[in-house]
Amino acid sequence: MKRQLILISLTLLSLIASARPQTRSVVIDTVCQAPIMRMLHVVDSFYYQFQACPDSLFYWAYLGLDDPNPEAQKTKESREAIQLRYNERVYDPINEIGDVGLDIYVLGVRWWKDQHLVTQHLFTASQPHNILVSRLEAKYSGTILESGNMVVCMAPISYNQTRIHYEFSLTFGRVLSAFISDKTWQNAIEWRFETILENLVECAETGTVQPKFRGPKKSN
Repeated sequence: MKRQLILISLTLLSLIASARPQTRSVVIDTVCQAPIMRMLHVVDSFYYQFQACPDSLFYWAYLGLDDPNPEAQKTKESREAIQLRYNERVYDPINEIGDVGLDIYVLGVRWWKDQHLVTQHLFTASQPHNILVSRLEAKYSGTILESGNMVVCMAPISYNQTRIHYEFSLTFGRVLSAFISDKTWQNAIEWRFETILENLVECAETGTVQPKFRGPKKSN
C-alpha cells in the first residue's frame, strides 16, 4: 500500500511538472535618464558584487526586497515561498567567474543544502548602433535548478538617455518546476527582478538608491 502511494505521488508530480514550464522569464524595455557608460558601470558593479560579495547588494540593488513581516506564516503563494541563502563564495577576477554556495529554502524549510551557483560575466559591443550588452550566465549544481541568465542591452538615445532591454530567465529542475505555479512565480520571484532593474536605473540616474517598500503587484 505504501509503495502504491509513492508511485501515485510520483506520477502526479510528473504530470504537474510536465504541465508547468521549466523556464520562466522577466522581459522589460525602459529608458534610463543617464549616459550609457554610467548605466554600464552600474550594471557591471551589480554583476561583480553578485559574484564576489553578494551581501553588499542588500545596501542598494536589493533594497525593497525585504519581507516586511518575516514572522508571518509562509504559504506557497507568499513572497518568501522560495529563498536562496548564501553560505560561501569564491571569485576569479581574471576570468570574471564566481562560485557561490547556497541553501534553498521552500516555505521556510531547507530543502537542499550546499548547492552551487557558478556564474560568468560576459560583455559584447556591436556597431554601428553602439549597442552594449552585459550579461551574467549561471549554471547550478545538481538538478534542482539548471541555469539562469541576466542580460542588459544598452543603446544611447542621447548624451543623457539610454535605452535598456532587460531579460532575466531561470530554468528550474523538473522537481522544483512542479512547485512553481504562475502565482508562485509572480509573488516570490518575478517582482524581485523587476525591482532590481528599477534600483539599477535609479542608481545610474541619481547615484544612489532610496529605501522603498516593494512587493508583488496585486492582480485585479
